[in-house]
Amino acid sequence: MSTEQKSFQDRVARISQRAEEAARKAPPPRTESIWKRLAYPASFLGAFLMGVLVVFLTRYIQLQMAGVPDARQINTQDFIGIGLASMAGIVISLFLKDKQKEFASASTAGVLLTTFTFHNLVWKYPAYFERIYSEEWVEFIQKLTEPSSLYIFGIVIGMN
Repeated sequence: MSTEQKSFQDRVARISQRAEEAARKAPPPRTESIWKRLAYPASFLGAFLMGVLVVFLTRYIQLQMAGVPDARQINTQDFIGIGLASMAGIVISLFLKDKQKEFASASTAGVLLTTFTFHNLVWKYPAYFERIYSEEWVEFIQKLTEPSSLYIFGIVIGMN
């Protein structure tokens, strides 16, 4: 065997030895269950639903504290609702320190969507809202809004 062939075989042997060492040092393949892998995307849905729940709760708290809003206080009530929901979102994000930005934006999207479309649920399920909030409150919301619309700070935008 010539020296060139021997040096080539030595290099091939060293390369395969390094590959074997790297294979031994490599971490084992992940054996996570599908539920662990789905937990991260599902947590976005959870943060969104948390934003929705916060709006429901802030509207209920507002009703209990101030009663049915006056016609002159409509925009004020919306701003207070968004403010309270945002404060609750900040408190929620304190519990999610490592993923604060992603979950805060999902929660904010839930807050805003629910704030501007909440009345559509009142139109669709008035009996449930009469039990939870009050009959006067449902009548007030239905006087202000139309079904299948957006209600943005006193402006009704029809979606039909």
